[in-house]
Amino acid sequence: MSRTKRVLSVIAGAAACAALAQAPANALGSYQFAYASNGRGYGAFNATDGNKFKVADTKADGYSMVLRIKFPGRAEITSCDDRNGANNGVEYCTISNIPHRTTFEFKACAKDFSGGLPGWIDCSGWIKDVTK
Repeated sequence: MSRTKRVLSVIAGAAACAALAQAPANALGSYQFAYASNGRGYGAFNATDGNKFKVADTKADGYSMVLRIKFPGRAEITSCDDRNGANNGVEYCTISNIPHRTTFEFKACAKDFSGGLPGWIDCSGWIKDVTK
């Protein structure tokens, strides 16, 4: 009987490990930041605070900061923008139509919205996360 219990415990533990290994690399409820290069700004996602995205422009250089967000199955990229100048706080965005536990990717980029300067620059890499 004790051998059977031990085997069942090992099987249950292996199943739990396999389930954890298949979860996204970033745990539900994470708070991750994406930093654009050259100190231009950052973007972040916080699942525990109502799936809020935030973005901040930290360099007065004629560019705005944009958090670009890719959801699976959607062709377009959603964004959260800070277009009101540098070093004056954070812009928050809540995207309400995201299904629970949706895996997505985001990155922070600088962008010129006036059209006078080159487009997307100094982007961070894509960061994977999951909604609450």
